[in-house]
Amino acid sequence: MSSWLPYICRINIILCAFRLRVKVTYLIIIRKFQPSDFQWVIDIERKVFNEHDPYLYMQFYENYPETFIVAQINGFIVGYIAGFQSAKGVGRIFSLAVHPLYQRRKIGSALLNEIIHLFTQMHLDEIILEVRWGNTRAKKFYERHGFFHYDIAEKYYNDAENACLMKLRL
Repeated sequence: MSSWLPYICRINIILCAFRLRVKVTYLIIIRKFQPSDFQWVIDIERKVFNEHDPYLYMQFYENYPETFIVAQINGFIVGYIAGFQSAKGVGRIFSLAVHPLYQRRKIGSALLNEIIHLFTQMHLDEIILEVRWGNTRAKKFYERHGFFHYDIAEKYYNDAENACLMKLRL
């Protein structure tokens, strides 16, 4: 069975308000991007980054369909990850984003784990990515998943912010 086939993971969230405890369960489907997901992905990208040309994602899908993954809850796309093999033995994560209303619910971890699995199946040796130098939350997220800082790309972003280059050895 291919890893890209949709699978479901359950996330339990406890909401506390006025001493009431409500348990909400989300069914998250992790699957390959489809062209009908395009507007959802663009909406998430704009809310989280607002840095890339929207049509770059459609080109990404055309060139790397196996490693463009989305997270879906109740029919809504709530996150995505896009990666590709950038060199022999090296996978690169181009972008990972989760809609702000769905962050901190392990959706990013589910997407990241899926692409790590795909890159492992492709027999790659390492995964690289870049994170804004000031994005401490993202750097800690990747560190929790085994990534480490290995270099700096100066003035990498359009606003001249440096990028923290991170790597995971598979």
